[in-house]
Amino acid sequence: SMLDVHLFKIIIVKIQYNEKMLKNLIPFIRQFRPHCRWMGFGILLGWLAVMASVGLLALSGWFISAAAFAGLSLGTAYLFNFFFPSIGVRLFAFTRTLARYAERIVTHDATFRMLATLRLWFYRKIEPLAPARLMQYRSTDILNRIVADIETLDNLYVRVLSPSVTASLTIIAVVLFLAVFDIWIAGTALLFLLISGIALPLAAAGAGADMGRQLTISTAKIRILAVEGIQGLSELMVFGAWKKQVNTLEKESDALIHIQGQMSHIRGLSLAGATLLTGMATLACLYIGVHQVGRGMLDGANLALVGFAVLASFEALSPLPAAYQYLGQTKEAAGRLLELVDAPPVVLFPDVSGAPIERYNIHFKNVNFHYGNSDPWVLEGVDLRIEQGQRVAILGETGAGKSTLFNLLVRFWNPVKGSIHVGGHDLKTFAESDLRRTIGVVSQQAHLFHTTLRKNLLLARPEADETALKSALEKAQLLDWVETLPQGLDSWIGEGGSGLSGGQARRLSLARMFLQDAPIWVLDEPTEGLDRITEQKMMHALFQASQAHTLLVITHRITDLDQFDDIILMDQGRIIARGRHDALLKTSPRYKALIERG
Repeated sequence: SMLDVHLFKIIIVKIQYNEKMLKNLIPFIRQFRPHCRWMGFGILLGWLAVMASVGLLALSGWFISAAAFAGLSLGTAYLFNFFFPSIGVRLFAFTRTLARYAERIVTHDATFRMLATLRLWFYRKIEPLAPARLMQYRSTDILNRIVADIETLDNLYVRVLSPSVTASLTIIAVVLFLAVFDIWIAGTALLFLLISGIALPLAAAGAGADMGRQLTISTAKIRILAVEGIQGLSELMVFGAWKKQVNTLEKESDALIHIQGQMSHIRGLSLAGATLLTGMATLACLYIGVHQVGRGMLDGANLALVGFAVLASFEALSPLPAAYQYLGQTKEAAGRLLELVDAPPVVLFPDVSGAPIERYNIHFKNVNFHYGNSDPWVLEGVDLRIEQGQRVAILGETGAGKSTLFNLLVRFWNPVKGSIHVGGHDLKTFAESDLRRTIGVVSQQAHLFHTTLRKNLLLARPEADETALKSALEKAQLLDWVETLPQGLDSWIGEGGSGLSGGQARRLSLARMFLQDAPIWVLDEPTEGLDRITEQKMMHALFQASQAHTLLVITHRITDLDQFDDIILMDQGRIIARGRHDALLKTSPRYKALIERG
Protein backbone atom coordinates (compact mmCIF):
# COMPACT_ATOMS: atom_id res chain seq x y z
CA SER A 1 0.00 0.00 0.00
CA MET A 2 0.93 3.69 -0.27
CA LEU A 3 1.30 3.85 3.52
CA ASP A 4 3.78 0.98 3.52
CA VAL A 5 5.81 2.62 0.75
CA HIS A 6 5.81 5.91 2.65
CA LEU A 7 6.95 4.23 5.87
CA PHE A 8 9.66 2.34 3.97
CA LYS A 9 10.97 5.62 2.51
CA ILE A 10 11.04 7.19 5.97
CA ILE A 11 13.01 4.22 7.34
CA ILE A 12 15.52 4.42 4.45
CA VAL A 13 16.01 8.16 5.03
CA LYS A 14 16.56 7.57 8.76
CA ILE A 15 19.10 4.81 8.06
CA GLN A 16 20.97 7.04 5.61
CA TYR A 17 20.90 9.90 8.12
CA ASN A 18 22.28 7.68 10.90
CA GLU A 19 25.01 6.32 8.59
CA LYS A 20 26.03 9.87 7.66
CA MET A 21 25.98 10.89 11.32
CA LEU A 22 28.19 7.96 12.30
CA LYS A 23 30.55 8.72 9.40
CA ASN A 24 30.87 12.33 10.59
CA LEU A 25 31.53 11.36 14.19
CA ILE A 26 34.03 8.49 13.70
CA PRO A 27 37.09 10.74 13.02
CA PHE A 28 36.47 12.52 16.31
CA ILE A 29 35.81 9.35 18.29
CA ARG A 30 39.23 8.12 17.12
CA GLN A 31 40.81 11.11 18.84
CA PHE A 32 39.43 9.83 22.17
CA ARG A 33 41.79 6.82 22.19
CA PRO A 34 44.53 8.44 24.34
CA HIS A 35 41.90 9.09 27.01
CA CYS A 36 40.20 5.67 26.99
CA ARG A 37 41.32 4.84 30.54
CA TRP A 38 39.90 8.05 32.00
CA MET A 39 36.73 7.61 29.96
CA GLY A 40 36.32 4.01 31.05
CA PHE A 41 36.98 4.91 34.68
CA GLY A 42 34.38 7.68 34.49
CA ILE A 43 31.82 5.29 33.00
CA LEU A 44 32.58 2.70 35.69
CA LEU A 45 32.09 5.27 38.44
CA GLY A 46 28.84 6.44 36.84
CA TRP A 47 27.55 2.88 36.69
CA LEU A 48 28.62 2.28 40.29
CA ALA A 49 26.70 5.39 41.38
CA VAL A 50 23.56 4.23 39.55
CA MET A 51 23.78 0.70 40.95
CA ALA A 52 24.31 2.10 44.45
CA SER A 53 21.18 4.19 43.96
CA VAL A 54 19.24 1.12 42.79
CA GLY A 55 20.59 -0.89 45.71
CA LEU A 56 19.78 1.87 48.20
CA LEU A 57 16.15 2.22 47.12
CA ALA A 58 15.58 -1.53 46.69
CA LEU A 59 17.18 -2.46 50.02
CA SER A 60 15.36 0.36 51.83
CA GLY A 61 12.04 -0.87 50.44
CA TRP A 62 12.82 -4.44 51.41
CA PHE A 63 14.05 -3.38 54.87
CA ILE A 64 10.92 -1.41 55.72
CA SER A 65 8.61 -4.09 54.35
CA ALA A 66 10.48 -6.93 56.02
CA ALA A 67 10.50 -5.05 59.32
CA ALA A 68 6.76 -4.50 59.01
CA PHE A 69 6.10 -8.18 58.32
CA ALA A 70 8.43 -9.19 61.14
CA GLY A 71 6.51 -6.98 63.55
CA LEU A 72 3.32 -8.93 63.02
CA SER A 73 4.39 -11.38 65.74
CA LEU A 74 6.72 -11.20 68.74
CA GLY A 75 8.74 -14.20 67.60
CA THR A 76 9.64 -12.89 64.19
CA ALA A 77 10.21 -9.37 65.59
CA TYR A 78 12.71 -10.75 68.10
CA LEU A 79 14.58 -12.79 65.45
CA PHE A 80 14.63 -10.10 62.73
CA ASN A 81 18.16 -8.81 62.02
CA PHE A 82 18.07 -5.01 61.86
CA PHE A 83 21.85 -4.63 61.94
CA PHE A 84 23.02 -5.91 58.54
CA PRO A 85 20.28 -4.26 56.40
CA SER A 86 20.94 -0.91 58.11
CA ILE A 87 24.66 -1.28 57.32
CA GLY A 88 23.74 -2.04 53.70
CA VAL A 89 21.57 1.08 53.46
CA ARG A 90 24.36 3.26 54.84
CA LEU A 91 26.92 1.59 52.57
CA PHE A 92 24.82 2.15 49.44
CA ALA A 93 24.14 5.77 50.42
CA PHE A 94 27.83 6.47 51.04
CA THR A 95 28.87 4.67 47.83
CA ARG A 96 26.33 6.59 45.75
CA THR A 97 27.53 9.95 47.03
CA LEU A 98 31.22 9.15 46.73
CA ALA A 99 30.90 7.48 43.29
CA ARG A 100 28.80 10.34 41.89
CA TYR A 101 31.29 12.93 43.12
CA ALA A 102 34.26 10.98 41.74
CA GLU A 103 32.42 10.35 38.46
CA ARG A 104 31.86 14.09 37.95
CA ILE A 105 35.53 14.84 38.56
CA VAL A 106 36.85 12.06 36.33
CA THR A 107 34.29 12.60 33.56
CA HIS A 108 34.87 16.33 33.36
CA ASP A 109 38.63 15.89 33.50
CA ALA A 110 38.44 13.38 30.64
CA THR A 111 36.18 15.76 28.70
CA PHE A 112 38.59 18.69 29.05
CA ARG A 113 41.48 16.46 28.00
CA MET A 114 39.54 15.32 24.94
CA LEU A 115 38.61 18.88 23.97
CA ALA A 116 42.25 19.91 24.24
CA THR A 117 43.25 16.95 22.05
CA LEU A 118 40.57 17.80 19.49
CA ARG A 119 41.63 21.46 19.31
CA LEU A 120 45.28 20.53 18.75
CA TRP A 121 44.30 17.92 16.16
CA PHE A 122 42.04 20.39 14.37
CA TYR A 123 44.71 23.12 14.38
CA ARG A 124 47.31 20.72 12.97
CA LYS A 125 44.86 19.72 10.25
CA ILE A 126 44.00 23.26 9.14
CA GLU A 127 47.51 24.70 9.43
CA PRO A 128 48.57 23.33 6.01
CA LEU A 129 45.42 24.88 4.51
CA ALA A 130 46.50 28.45 5.27
CA PRO A 131 46.12 30.74 3.53
CA ALA A 132 44.91 29.30 0.22
CA ARG A 133 42.03 27.13 1.49
CA LEU A 134 41.11 29.32 4.44
CA MET A 135 40.75 32.58 2.51
CA GLN A 136 37.15 31.69 1.62
CA TYR A 137 36.19 31.59 5.31
CA ARG A 138 35.74 34.47 7.72
CA SER A 139 38.27 34.47 10.53
CA THR A 140 35.39 34.65 13.02
CA ASP A 141 33.84 31.56 11.42
CA ILE A 142 37.09 29.60 11.78
CA LEU A 143 37.38 30.78 15.40
CA ASN A 144 33.80 29.67 16.05
CA ARG A 145 34.56 26.22 14.65
CA ILE A 146 37.71 25.70 16.70
CA VAL A 147 36.02 26.89 19.91
CA ALA A 148 32.24 26.43 19.86
CA ASP A 149 31.92 23.50 17.44
CA ILE A 150 34.61 21.51 19.23
CA GLU A 151 32.96 22.25 22.58
CA THR A 152 29.72 20.87 21.13
CA LEU A 153 31.53 17.57 20.55
CA ASP A 154 31.81 17.04 24.31
CA ASN A 155 28.22 15.76 23.93
CA LEU A 156 29.69 12.61 22.42
CA TYR A 157 31.19 11.50 25.70
CA VAL A 158 29.36 13.39 28.44
CA ARG A 159 25.84 13.15 27.03
CA VAL A 160 25.89 10.15 24.70
CA LEU A 161 28.71 7.63 25.17
CA SER A 162 28.98 7.63 28.96
CA PRO A 163 25.21 7.55 29.74
CA SER A 164 24.59 4.97 26.99
CA VAL A 165 27.19 2.53 28.32
CA THR A 166 26.06 3.16 31.89
CA ALA A 167 22.44 2.51 30.91
CA SER A 168 23.36 -0.70 29.05
CA LEU A 169 25.32 -2.08 32.01
CA THR A 170 22.49 -1.11 34.37
CA ILE A 171 19.87 -2.87 32.24
CA ILE A 172 21.94 -6.06 32.18
CA ALA A 173 22.64 -5.99 35.93
CA VAL A 174 19.06 -5.15 36.97
CA VAL A 175 17.44 -7.71 34.67
CA LEU A 176 19.78 -10.46 35.90
CA PHE A 177 19.05 -9.44 39.48
CA LEU A 178 15.28 -9.51 38.89
CA ALA A 179 15.55 -12.89 37.17
CA VAL A 180 16.75 -14.35 40.47
CA PHE A 181 13.31 -13.58 41.93
CA ASP A 182 11.02 -14.04 38.93
CA ILE A 183 11.67 -14.46 35.22
CA TRP A 184 8.37 -12.81 34.22
CA ILE A 185 9.13 -9.70 36.22
CA ALA A 186 12.63 -9.61 34.69
CA GLY A 187 11.21 -9.95 31.15
CA THR A 188 8.62 -7.23 31.71
CA ALA A 189 11.23 -4.87 33.15
CA LEU A 190 13.54 -5.61 30.21
CA LEU A 191 10.81 -4.71 27.71
CA PHE A 192 10.14 -1.31 29.29
CA LEU A 193 13.84 -0.64 29.83
CA LEU A 194 14.55 -1.29 26.15
CA ILE A 195 11.70 0.98 25.06
CA SER A 196 12.93 3.72 27.37
CA GLY A 197 16.61 3.17 26.56
CA ILE A 198 16.41 2.67 22.79
CA ALA A 199 13.09 3.67 21.23
CA LEU A 200 12.61 6.89 23.20
CA PRO A 201 16.16 8.25 22.61
CA LEU A 202 15.97 7.40 18.89
CA ALA A 203 12.62 9.17 18.63
CA ALA A 204 14.09 12.22 20.37
CA ALA A 205 17.12 12.10 18.05
CA GLY A 206 14.87 12.02 14.99
CA ALA A 207 12.68 14.85 16.26
CA GLY A 208 15.64 17.06 17.14
CA ALA A 209 17.89 16.26 14.16
CA ASP A 210 16.96 19.18 11.90
CA MET A 211 16.56 21.65 14.75
CA GLY A 212 19.91 20.61 16.20
CA ARG A 213 21.51 21.39 12.85
CA GLN A 214 19.75 24.77 12.76
CA LEU A 215 20.85 25.41 16.35
CA THR A 216 24.53 25.01 15.43
CA ILE A 217 24.23 27.21 12.34
CA SER A 218 22.24 29.91 14.13
CA THR A 219 24.64 29.98 17.09
CA ALA A 220 27.58 30.34 14.70
CA LYS A 221 25.87 33.22 12.88
CA ILE A 222 25.24 35.07 16.14
CA ARG A 223 28.86 34.69 17.26
CA ILE A 224 30.13 35.90 13.88
CA LEU A 225 27.78 38.90 13.90
CA ALA A 226 28.71 39.78 17.48
CA VAL A 227 32.48 39.52 16.99
CA GLU A 228 32.49 41.37 13.67
CA GLY A 229 30.19 44.00 15.15
CA ILE A 230 32.62 44.61 18.00
CA GLN A 231 35.66 44.61 15.71
CA GLY A 232 34.02 47.05 13.31
CA LEU A 233 32.25 49.14 15.95
CA SER A 234 34.13 52.32 15.05
CA GLU A 235 33.14 52.08 11.38
CA LEU A 236 29.54 51.22 12.28
CA MET A 237 29.35 54.28 14.52
CA VAL A 238 31.00 56.61 11.99
CA PHE A 239 28.68 55.58 9.15
CA GLY A 240 25.58 55.31 11.35
CA ALA A 241 25.15 51.63 10.51
CA TRP A 242 25.17 50.24 14.06
CA LYS A 243 21.36 50.09 14.28
CA LYS A 244 21.21 47.90 11.18
CA GLN A 245 23.84 45.60 12.71
CA VAL A 246 21.87 45.44 15.97
CA ASN A 247 18.63 44.66 14.09
CA THR A 248 20.34 41.84 12.19
CA LEU A 249 21.68 40.45 15.47
CA GLU A 250 18.24 40.69 17.08
CA LYS A 251 16.59 38.82 14.19
CA GLU A 252 19.15 36.03 14.43
CA SER A 253 18.74 35.93 18.22
CA ASP A 254 14.96 35.61 17.83
CA ALA A 255 15.48 32.73 15.41
CA LEU A 256 17.80 31.04 17.91
CA ILE A 257 15.31 31.51 20.75
CA HIS A 258 12.60 29.95 18.58
CA ILE A 259 14.80 26.92 17.85
CA GLN A 260 15.72 26.58 21.53
CA GLY A 261 12.02 26.72 22.40
CA GLN A 262 11.29 23.86 20.01
CA MET A 263 14.17 21.85 21.45
CA SER A 264 12.83 22.47 24.96
CA HIS A 265 9.41 21.26 23.82
CA ILE A 266 10.93 18.02 22.53
CA ARG A 267 12.93 17.64 25.73
CA GLY A 268 9.77 18.10 27.81
CA LEU A 269 7.92 15.46 25.82
CA SER A 270 10.88 13.09 26.14
CA LEU A 271 11.02 13.52 29.91
CA ALA A 272 7.27 13.02 30.12
CA GLY A 273 7.59 9.84 28.07
CA ALA A 274 10.42 8.58 30.27
CA THR A 275 8.40 9.28 33.43
CA LEU A 276 5.36 7.53 31.96
CA LEU A 277 7.39 4.46 31.02
CA THR A 278 8.95 4.37 34.50
CA GLY A 279 5.51 4.35 36.11
CA MET A 280 4.12 1.79 33.67
CA ALA A 281 7.09 -0.53 34.17
CA THR A 282 6.82 -0.31 37.95
CA LEU A 283 3.06 -0.95 37.92
CA ALA A 284 3.39 -3.84 35.47
CA CYS A 285 6.11 -5.52 37.53
CA LEU A 286 4.15 -5.00 40.75
CA TYR A 287 1.04 -6.44 39.11
CA ILE A 288 2.95 -9.59 38.14
CA GLY A 289 4.61 -9.65 41.56
CA VAL A 290 1.29 -9.52 43.41
CA HIS A 291 0.10 -12.57 41.50
CA GLN A 292 3.36 -14.35 42.30
CA VAL A 293 2.95 -13.49 45.99
CA GLY A 294 -0.56 -14.93 45.88
CA ARG A 295 0.82 -18.12 44.40
CA GLY A 296 3.50 -18.31 47.08
CA MET A 297 6.37 -17.83 44.63
CA LEU A 298 7.41 -14.45 46.05
CA ASP A 299 7.15 -13.03 49.57
CA GLY A 300 5.86 -9.55 50.38
CA ALA A 301 9.21 -8.03 51.34
CA ASN A 302 10.81 -9.19 48.11
CA LEU A 303 7.90 -7.71 46.17
CA ALA A 304 8.82 -4.30 47.60
CA LEU A 305 12.48 -4.93 46.75
CA VAL A 306 11.60 -5.81 43.15
CA GLY A 307 9.28 -2.84 42.72
CA PHE A 308 11.78 -0.31 44.04
CA ALA A 309 14.61 -1.89 42.00
CA VAL A 310 12.59 -1.46 38.80
CA LEU A 311 11.68 2.12 39.75
CA ALA A 312 15.28 3.08 40.55
CA SER A 313 16.78 1.42 37.46
CA PHE A 314 15.18 4.01 35.17
CA GLU A 315 17.45 6.65 36.71
CA ALA A 316 20.20 5.43 34.38
CA LEU A 317 17.97 5.90 31.34
CA SER A 318 16.51 9.32 32.12
CA PRO A 319 19.38 11.38 30.54
CA LEU A 320 19.28 9.50 27.21
CA PRO A 321 16.36 11.17 25.36
CA ALA A 322 17.69 14.69 26.02
CA ALA A 323 21.20 13.58 25.07
CA TYR A 324 20.19 11.97 21.78
CA GLN A 325 17.98 14.93 20.98
CA TYR A 326 21.17 17.00 20.52
CA LEU A 327 22.87 14.49 18.23
CA GLY A 328 21.77 16.59 15.26
CA GLN A 329 23.60 19.57 16.73
CA THR A 330 26.68 17.42 17.37
CA LYS A 331 26.56 16.01 13.83
CA GLU A 332 26.35 19.48 12.31
CA ALA A 333 29.28 20.69 14.42
CA ALA A 334 31.29 17.64 13.35
CA GLY A 335 30.37 18.27 9.71
CA ARG A 336 31.50 21.89 9.92
CA LEU A 337 34.84 20.77 11.33
CA LEU A 338 35.28 18.01 8.75
CA GLU A 339 34.58 20.51 5.98
CA LEU A 340 37.94 22.05 6.84
CA VAL A 341 39.77 18.93 8.02
CA ASP A 342 38.98 16.97 4.84
CA ALA A 343 39.90 19.82 2.49
CA PRO A 344 43.08 18.95 0.55
CA PRO A 345 45.94 21.47 0.95
CA VAL A 346 46.68 23.58 -2.10
CA VAL A 347 50.41 23.23 -1.38
CA LEU A 348 52.12 20.00 -0.32
CA PHE A 349 55.68 19.95 1.02
CA PRO A 350 58.05 16.96 0.94
CA ASP A 351 59.30 15.67 4.28
CA VAL A 352 62.92 16.12 3.26
CA SER A 353 64.47 18.67 0.90
CA GLY A 354 66.43 17.74 -2.20
CA ALA A 355 70.09 18.65 -2.70
CA PRO A 356 71.54 21.39 -0.46
CA ILE A 357 71.56 24.97 -1.76
CA GLU A 358 74.87 26.64 -2.54
CA ARG A 359 73.61 29.94 -3.99
CA TYR A 360 70.58 32.01 -3.10
CA ASN A 361 69.38 33.35 -6.41
CA ILE A 362 65.70 33.38 -7.44
CA HIS A 363 64.30 32.45 -10.84
CA PHE A 364 60.64 32.73 -11.92
CA LYS A 365 60.39 30.63 -15.09
CA ASN A 366 57.47 31.65 -17.33
CA VAL A 367 55.05 31.75 -14.38
CA ASN A 368 51.29 31.99 -14.94
CA PHE A 369 48.82 32.10 -12.07
CA HIS A 370 45.17 32.68 -11.22
CA TYR A 371 43.41 32.20 -7.87
CA GLY A 372 40.47 30.28 -9.30
CA ASN A 373 39.88 28.27 -12.47
CA SER A 374 37.29 30.77 -13.67
CA ASP A 375 39.32 33.83 -12.63
CA PRO A 376 41.49 35.83 -15.06
CA TRP A 377 45.26 35.44 -15.00
CA VAL A 378 46.86 37.44 -12.19
CA LEU A 379 50.35 36.68 -13.50
CA GLU A 380 51.05 35.87 -17.12
CA GLY A 381 54.36 34.83 -18.63
CA VAL A 382 56.49 36.18 -15.78
CA ASP A 383 60.16 35.36 -16.35
CA LEU A 384 62.38 36.94 -13.72
CA ARG A 385 65.86 36.19 -12.40
CA ILE A 386 67.29 37.77 -9.23
CA GLU A 387 70.94 37.10 -8.45
CA GLN A 388 72.35 36.39 -5.00
CA GLY A 389 73.00 39.57 -3.04
CA GLN A 390 70.93 41.78 -5.34
CA ARG A 391 68.52 44.39 -3.99
CA VAL A 392 65.44 44.34 -6.18
CA ALA A 393 62.26 46.40 -5.99
CA ILE A 394 59.07 45.21 -7.67
CA LEU A 395 56.93 48.24 -8.44
CA GLY A 396 53.45 48.69 -9.79
CA GLU A 397 49.95 49.95 -9.17
CA THR A 398 47.55 48.08 -6.90
CA GLY A 399 46.40 44.91 -8.65
CA ALA A 400 49.48 44.62 -10.85
CA GLY A 401 50.33 41.17 -9.41
CA LYS A 402 53.14 42.16 -7.05
CA SER A 403 51.72 40.50 -3.93
CA THR A 404 50.95 37.38 -5.93
CA LEU A 405 54.68 37.06 -6.66
CA PHE A 406 55.25 37.19 -2.90
CA ASN A 407 52.59 34.50 -2.29
CA LEU A 408 54.16 32.20 -4.87
CA LEU A 409 57.73 32.71 -3.66
CA VAL A 410 56.85 31.74 -0.07
CA ARG A 411 54.67 28.88 -1.43
CA PHE A 412 51.31 29.98 -0.13
CA TRP A 413 50.21 28.93 -3.63
CA ASN A 414 51.82 27.07 -6.52
CA PRO A 415 52.12 28.47 -10.04
CA VAL A 416 49.44 27.20 -12.41
CA LYS A 417 52.07 27.14 -15.15
CA GLY A 418 55.82 27.49 -14.98
CA SER A 419 58.04 27.08 -11.93
CA ILE A 420 60.04 28.99 -9.34
CA HIS A 421 63.62 28.06 -8.45
CA VAL A 422 65.86 29.10 -5.56
CA GLY A 423 69.54 28.22 -5.90
CA GLY A 424 68.72 26.19 -8.99
CA HIS A 425 66.20 23.98 -7.15
CA ASP A 426 62.45 23.98 -7.70
CA LEU A 427 60.59 25.32 -4.67
CA LYS A 428 58.48 22.14 -4.70
CA THR A 429 61.57 20.15 -3.64
CA PHE A 430 62.01 22.16 -0.41
CA ALA A 431 60.77 20.82 2.92
CA GLU A 432 58.67 23.49 4.58
CA SER A 433 61.09 24.02 7.47
CA ASP A 434 64.00 24.47 5.03
CA LEU A 435 62.05 26.93 2.89
CA ARG A 436 61.15 29.02 5.94
CA ARG A 437 64.81 29.07 7.01
CA THR A 438 65.83 30.12 3.49
CA ILE A 439 63.34 32.95 2.96
CA GLY A 440 62.63 35.55 5.64
CA VAL A 441 59.45 37.54 5.10
CA VAL A 442 57.63 40.65 6.21
CA SER A 443 54.12 40.31 4.83
CA GLN A 444 51.77 43.14 4.00
CA GLN A 445 49.80 42.48 7.17
CA ALA A 446 52.46 41.02 9.47
CA HIS A 447 50.72 39.79 12.60
CA LEU A 448 51.89 40.73 16.08
CA PHE A 449 50.59 38.58 18.92
CA HIS A 450 49.07 39.70 22.20
CA THR A 451 52.13 38.82 24.26
CA THR A 452 55.52 40.30 25.12
CA LEU A 453 57.93 41.89 22.68
CA ARG A 454 60.37 39.09 23.46
CA LYS A 455 57.95 36.31 22.53
CA ASN A 456 56.93 38.10 19.34
CA LEU A 457 60.58 38.21 18.30
CA LEU A 458 61.35 34.63 19.35
CA LEU A 459 58.81 33.32 16.85
CA ALA A 460 61.52 33.81 14.23
CA ARG A 461 64.28 32.08 16.20
CA PRO A 462 63.21 30.43 19.48
CA GLU A 463 66.79 29.75 20.61
CA ALA A 464 67.96 33.38 20.21
CA ASP A 465 69.68 34.91 23.26
CA GLU A 466 69.43 38.44 24.65
CA THR A 467 72.33 39.69 22.54
CA ALA A 468 70.74 38.48 19.31
CA LEU A 469 67.40 40.05 20.24
CA LYS A 470 68.98 43.41 20.97
CA SER A 471 71.04 43.25 17.79
CA ALA A 472 67.88 42.69 15.71
CA LEU A 473 66.13 45.56 17.49
CA GLU A 474 69.12 47.82 16.92
CA LYS A 475 69.14 47.04 13.20
CA ALA A 476 65.44 47.91 13.09
CA GLN A 477 66.14 51.15 15.04
CA LEU A 478 63.91 50.04 17.91
CA LEU A 479 66.43 49.30 20.66
CA ASP A 480 66.49 52.83 22.12
CA TRP A 481 62.70 52.83 22.40
CA VAL A 482 62.58 49.33 23.97
CA GLU A 483 65.16 50.31 26.58
CA THR A 484 62.92 53.18 27.72
CA LEU A 485 60.12 50.74 28.57
CA PRO A 486 59.89 49.76 32.28
CA GLN A 487 59.86 46.04 31.45
CA GLY A 488 61.97 46.24 28.31
CA LEU A 489 61.62 43.18 26.12
CA ASP A 490 59.11 41.71 28.56
CA SER A 491 56.64 44.54 27.91
CA TRP A 492 53.28 43.36 26.58
CA ILE A 493 51.74 44.59 23.36
CA GLY A 494 48.10 44.37 22.37
CA GLU A 495 46.55 42.09 19.77
CA GLY A 496 47.68 42.98 16.26
CA GLY A 497 50.24 45.40 17.69
CA SER A 498 47.74 47.69 19.40
CA GLY A 499 49.58 50.02 21.73
CA LEU A 500 52.33 50.48 19.14
CA SER A 501 52.49 53.15 16.49
CA GLY A 502 52.33 52.06 12.86
CA GLY A 503 56.06 52.63 12.48
CA GLN A 504 56.90 50.69 15.64
CA ALA A 505 54.73 47.75 14.58
CA ARG A 506 56.33 47.64 11.13
CA ARG A 507 59.85 47.88 12.51
CA LEU A 508 59.11 45.15 15.06
CA SER A 509 58.11 42.81 12.22
CA LEU A 510 61.31 43.90 10.46
CA ALA A 511 63.35 43.07 13.59
CA ARG A 512 61.75 39.63 13.61
CA MET A 513 63.00 39.06 10.07
CA PHE A 514 66.47 40.36 11.01
CA LEU A 515 66.57 37.92 13.93
CA GLN A 516 65.74 34.99 11.65
CA ASP A 517 68.68 36.01 9.43
CA ALA A 518 67.56 34.00 6.39
CA PRO A 519 69.69 34.32 3.22
CA ILE A 520 66.77 35.77 1.23
CA TRP A 521 64.57 38.61 2.48
CA VAL A 522 61.18 39.27 0.89
CA LEU A 523 59.03 42.19 2.00
CA ASP A 524 55.51 42.89 0.75
CA GLU A 525 54.50 46.57 1.10
CA PRO A 526 56.69 47.00 4.22
CA THR A 527 56.02 50.75 4.50
CA GLU A 528 52.30 50.72 3.75
CA GLY A 529 50.45 53.26 5.88
CA LEU A 530 53.59 54.98 7.19
CA ASP A 531 54.40 58.66 6.88
CA ARG A 532 57.30 59.66 4.64
CA ILE A 533 59.82 60.26 7.47
CA THR A 534 59.07 56.91 9.18
CA GLU A 535 59.18 55.19 5.80
CA GLN A 536 62.63 56.60 5.05
CA LYS A 537 63.94 55.53 8.46
CA MET A 538 62.63 52.02 7.98
CA MET A 539 64.06 51.66 4.47
CA HIS A 540 67.40 53.02 5.69
CA ALA A 541 67.45 50.38 8.44
CA LEU A 542 66.60 47.70 5.87
CA PHE A 543 69.36 48.72 3.45
CA GLN A 544 71.94 48.83 6.24
CA ALA A 545 71.07 45.32 7.45
CA SER A 546 70.77 43.67 4.03
CA GLN A 547 74.41 43.84 2.91
CA ALA A 548 74.87 40.04 2.76
CA HIS A 549 71.31 39.12 1.74
CA THR A 550 69.27 38.78 -1.41
CA LEU A 551 66.61 41.46 -0.98
CA LEU A 552 63.25 41.61 -2.74
CA VAL A 553 60.93 44.50 -1.83
CA ILE A 554 57.41 44.53 -3.28
CA THR A 555 55.89 48.01 -3.12
CA HIS A 556 53.98 50.75 -4.86
CA ARG A 557 55.80 53.46 -2.88
CA ILE A 558 58.73 55.31 -4.47
CA THR A 559 61.06 55.98 -1.54
CA ASP A 560 64.80 55.33 -2.03
CA LEU A 561 64.41 53.61 -5.37
CA ASP A 562 67.89 54.72 -6.36
CA GLN A 563 69.27 52.40 -3.64
CA PHE A 564 68.09 49.26 -5.49
CA ASP A 565 70.28 47.33 -7.92
CA ASP A 566 67.30 46.52 -10.08
CA ILE A 567 63.69 47.70 -10.39
CA ILE A 568 60.90 45.60 -11.91
CA LEU A 569 57.82 47.49 -13.13
CA MET A 570 54.65 45.39 -13.38
CA ASP A 571 51.24 46.02 -14.87
CA GLN A 572 48.29 43.62 -15.18
CA GLY A 573 50.39 40.60 -14.25
CA ARG A 574 53.23 41.26 -16.67
CA ILE A 575 56.71 42.74 -16.40
CA ILE A 576 56.67 45.85 -18.60
CA ALA A 577 60.03 47.42 -17.68
CA ARG A 578 63.22 46.56 -15.84
CA GLY A 579 66.45 48.36 -14.93
CA ARG A 580 68.05 50.76 -12.47
CA HIS A 581 66.24 53.87 -11.33
CA ASP A 582 68.16 56.38 -13.44
CA ALA A 583 67.98 54.21 -16.57
CA LEU A 584 64.23 53.62 -16.25
CA LEU A 585 63.60 57.35 -15.94
CA LYS A 586 65.06 57.68 -19.44
CA THR A 587 63.68 54.56 -21.11
CA SER A 588 60.24 53.95 -19.53
CA PRO A 589 57.53 56.63 -19.81
CA ARG A 590 55.28 54.58 -17.48
CA TYR A 591 57.97 54.48 -14.82
CA LYS A 592 58.71 58.19 -15.20
CA ALA A 593 55.00 59.03 -14.90
CA LEU A 594 54.75 56.87 -11.77
CA ILE A 595 57.68 58.69 -10.16
CA GLU A 596 56.34 62.11 -11.09
CA ARG A 597 52.94 61.32 -9.57
CA GLY A 598 54.75 60.55 -6.33
